[in-house]
Amino acid sequence: AADAAPPSHAGSAPGAQPPAARPPDRGGQRADEHELLAELDAMVGLAEVKQEIHKLVAFLRIAEQRRRAGLPEGPPIGRHVVFSGAPGTGKTTVARLYGKLLAELGAVSSGHFVEVSRAELVGVGLGETSQKTRAVFQRARGGVLFVDEAYTLSRQFGVGTDFGQEAIDALVKLMEDHRDEVVVVFAGYSAEMRAFLDANPGLRSRVSRTIEFPDYGPAELVEIFRRTADRYGLRVPEATGEALLAHFRGVRRTERYGNGREARRIFEAALEQQALRLAELEAPSAEELTELLPADLDGVIDRGLGLRHGEDGDGGQVDALLERLDGMVGLARVKDRVRDVLDLLATERRRRREGLSSEPFAGHLVFSGPPGTGKTTVARLYGQLLAATGLLARGQLVEVSRADLVGRFVGHTEARTAEAFQRARGGVLFLDEAYALARTDHERDFGREAIDTLVKLMEDHRDEVVVIAAGYTAEMRAFLDANPGLASRFSDTVEFPPYGHDELVTILTRHAVEAGFTLGPATLDAVRAHVEAHAGTFARGNAREIRKLLETMRLAQARRIAARERVADPAPTAALTELLPEDVPPPA
Repeated sequence: AADAAPPSHAGSAPGAQPPAARPPDRGGQRADEHELLAELDAMVGLAEVKQEIHKLVAFLRIAEQRRRAGLPEGPPIGRHVVFSGAPGTGKTTVARLYGKLLAELGAVSSGHFVEVSRAELVGVGLGETSQKTRAVFQRARGGVLFVDEAYTLSRQFGVGTDFGQEAIDALVKLMEDHRDEVVVVFAGYSAEMRAFLDANPGLRSRVSRTIEFPDYGPAELVEIFRRTADRYGLRVPEATGEALLAHFRGVRRTERYGNGREARRIFEAALEQQALRLAELEAPSAEELTELLPADLDGVIDRGLGLRHGEDGDGGQVDALLERLDGMVGLARVKDRVRDVLDLLATERRRRREGLSSEPFAGHLVFSGPPGTGKTTVARLYGQLLAATGLLARGQLVEVSRADLVGRFVGHTEARTAEAFQRARGGVLFLDEAYALARTDHERDFGREAIDTLVKLMEDHRDEVVVIAAGYTAEMRAFLDANPGLASRFSDTVEFPPYGHDELVTILTRHAVEAGFTLGPATLDAVRAHVEAHAGTFARGNAREIRKLLETMRLAQARRIAARERVADPAPTAALTELLPEDVPPPA
């Protein structure tokens, strides 16, 4: 049987005789082969995938029959394949069935399944990768080696420190040396897998075909939910199915949508909600215990920490936050862009109420401009506004930079980036000086690994985290070019222009008043003259430099008052609050 222990000759040299064939049944198919194909056909959707597997099985079956009849076997049939498609489309399940079918046909000795990813193949030192890859291949002899997310092997996560290509080269050689003993299935996203096949000149020739796994349709996802419920003895009433269908029709679909995994995630969360609902009943009936009601989807299909487009939010809080935004000096276009987002949200909410299709708004933005132009402050208000309107669950701001994301060795960066994303769930992840991740000036640099991880997390958690990447204008353009999918994840670039001289004087005046100081006309003239004389410095630092100027003025005032009180009476209270022209550093 396909699930039996490997026979004693498993792992023998190429060309060894396969196990003796059992008597054929059902038109040339053995009983277990028929059952495995029936299991494949019973899977939801995947019509073209099933057709390709049936075709491969038929070729291998006829080849085996020709061999047993003593006829020439003809050209060898390639068995290594690429399974391409989004997560949750059945690639791993079909790969397991494929291995068992190959064993039933005598194409491999046992059909056991060995699943690996980049971490199991790639080492950190020279030669370690080849050793790890050979060890994995040895475990897979007689069965199927399933390399998940194979495209990550061809990515360069660092300069001079990444051995993914070494793993590919080792795999190509092992696939040739053990072509009769191991079948390799490479799996991953469609576009990335096309690039992966170009990573080694011999790779494409060793892979017989690429089988595309399409996304499940809304009705198919509901069917997956129903079948999962059936396995646990639960019933999905028509009303619950309709609510699920409406959800799956309205959700935004991209290449990285979770598909079957998402349907199963919703089922597990609904099961928890059902338990909470039934816990309030003294003695729930058998029917109640086995029913999943629409109420059990409350807070589930909105993903809890994700976008809550159906909720109106807190209008009073929105008005208060917009008043704070409008109170900021300058930034007219920035303020307009934030209001555009709120208008878009209101329109999409109205469309949903009217039963029209709507696209959830991811809200990822690039804030470009010099330091001290209000990017962090606006980002904090933006998150709070999205929470107040119901677009985010909490709206907190998690501020990170390169130092918080980039690790010291392969895999460390991915873990640190994921941890930062976790802290930002329900709010805004503010990536300051994001362009620093795209620089690869140092030998052991994993900045690009952080970018690749960010792109995937932004898609996987698109309804839970809003990302704002900030930095200098020119450098941010280079940052967006660092990964093919990065620019498409951000809906817009918001330019923060440098503050003008009058705006800088206004900012200083506000900070001074908030700190309990007054500035007369002569002092304001002195401040303006200082700003104009140091225009280059204030163009680079803007509000940060103006705050430094205010601190310098306060220090000069304190020094002046202390000098007076050492030789005279204490200064009057009014003098303690007044900043004079002499407290302003003279123009150079």
